[in-house]
Amino acid sequence: MNLVRLQLIYPEEKVKEPILCMVCKNFDVSVNIRTAKVTKDTGMLTVELDGEAEEIERAIKFIQEQGIMVEPLEGQIFSE
Repeated sequence: MNLVRLQLIYPEEKVKEPILCMVCKNFDVSVNIRTAKVTKDTGMLTVELDGEAEEIERAIKFIQEQGIMVEPLEGQIFSE
């Protein structure tokens, strides 16, 4: 298993969407929310994704396709 830490930045129009719920249902990864600051205008979350590398990459691509900005933390780099 692999563990990656990410910062997710939600734009205003996506704040109310259950994107992490969809990730848990559609991909074989565990999601751990470490920190969150959510307002009506934006959301900033620090999350950990745990799973096989291929499944993590698929989940990250899905999150990005939903309009969420994904930034790796601690020097982790992902390629598309």
